[in-house]
Amino acid sequence: MALSDTFTTLFDKARGNGHAHGCKNTWAVVEHEQNATMTRLEVNAAGDFLGFDHDLVKGVKDTTTKMSSTLEDKDCDGIAFLNDNSNQEHLVFAELKSNFDVQKITGAFHQITMSFVKMHAWLSLCKDYDLDKIKVHFITACKCCKDKDQEDNVILRISQAQQLGNETFETKFLKPLLDKNKIKVNLSSFSDIQKLPFHDCICKKEVCMYLQLTKNPSDSQTSVTIS
Repeated sequence: MALSDTFTTLFDKARGNGHAHGCKNTWAVVEHEQNATMTRLEVNAAGDFLGFDHDLVKGVKDTTTKMSSTLEDKDCDGIAFLNDNSNQEHLVFAELKSNFDVQKITGAFHQITMSFVKMHAWLSLCKDYDLDKIKVHFITACKCCKDKDQEDNVILRISQAQQLGNETFETKFLKPLLDKNKIKVNLSSFSDIQKLPFHDCICKKEVCMYLQLTKNPSDSQTSVTIS
């Protein structure tokens, strides 16, 4: 049985709560905020997706704020199970942001990390769930820089952090993501995970991070391919 089937059998209300939809090869994440100017991300991969919107992990306070003063009740725009054509299981988390803003991009990955924590808490009850064997993808999609001034500003901010020798989001994640679009990191690289005594299987888990930008500042959607 696929992990998505196990999950939706055990948590049978998840399909309705998270407005589940199955799709082949392309999963569309749609921004729910009415005034957002970045509205859609297409995630492409060869296989079967079962996608959910932000409502799946929204307001899950029993796992977060009701029981912890450190874990935040954050949610991301979309979560999907992917069973690819080689039967490899994937978990995909996506968040859309309307502007290229370093603080907002940092916040997007924070939302994704907290959404992952909630999903892992549920999945740990599921038969045959083994985090080591699942590929995990964290995707933030946003508009590219609106002009040369904004681009220079971002480069300067990264450069200053590097010169100071500070291990910040800009030096650890943003620069390599701007260079490569996709990087692999351990979850222990994230401050959200570092500051708490999470299980080793979480800390040591390697995830793929993506920063997918639009081609033009006026574009309202973009796409990314994962593997």
